[in-house]
Amino acid sequence: MTYEKEKRYIIPFSDVPSPRAEMPEISVDERRENYTEVETGFPEEMAIQEAKRCLGCRRCLGCALCWAECKPEAIDFDIPDEELELEFDEVVITKGQDNAFHPFNPQLCYGKYPDVITDLQFERMLSPTGPFNGMVVSPLDGEIPGRIAVVQGNTNGDEEHLLSSLILGVNESIIALDKTEDLEIVLISPLCQSFQEKFLNEAEKIPGLQIIAGAPESVEKGRDAEPMTLKYLENSEQKQETFDLIVILTKPKISSELKSLSKKLEQDIV
Repeated sequence: MTYEKEKRYIIPFSDVPSPRAEMPEISVDERRENYTEVETGFPEEMAIQEAKRCLGCRRCLGCALCWAECKPEAIDFDIPDEELELEFDEVVITKGQDNAFHPFNPQLCYGKYPDVITDLQFERMLSPTGPFNGMVVSPLDGEIPGRIAVVQGNTNGDEEHLLSSLILGVNESIIALDKTEDLEIVLISPLCQSFQEKFLNEAEKIPGLQIIAGAPESVEKGRDAEPMTLKYLENSEQKQETFDLIVILTKPKISSELKSLSKKLEQDIV
């Protein structure tokens, strides 16, 4: 931990995915006997690259803005860490906001393209108290998408999983369509029998939503400004369409940390 000044510190990062771009400068000889600006500024290509650079913001950066803005002065960086022992009559372990999920097809390029997100990330986007204030926007450039694909990540899932994920996909689509004008959403997934019998007829009546019984195969993307191409199977026939945002329906699982805690406390997870 490197202290910059009192009550302000910077945590060094060794795993930032992309290094900061260096500002171009004119040479020492060009600076002699004149008042020419030394820093020339970023060229357009470098400026765009720098604006898109991931800073790896996963923990406190030590900027101290929270401390500066906290009028009650409730934040004190000098408080030392301490361990507390608490006694309870009973402990209840819940899944809570555990974001773990079973692996799915890597060809869907989750983690590679910013505009490929999970159903949980989409749910946070749609929340009025979430990071996007309930607006449906591209995580890459902040633009409002015109076409969204909601696809099944685990196409070989059991009946219970397919039913719950399909219902979630339809519900999220309804919210997104209600929030965004001229939006089109295509839901692509194997359709389990219980969904077809109980919900398909009503789901197909939702304006702006198209439901396809199929299986997503891969996602491809050209330049940053171009939409993504989703390839999928429908009735054993390969098809492809372009989308601005792709949402993957995941199959939740209990993380190893929760399992370990459950075993240590001898309590079931509810």
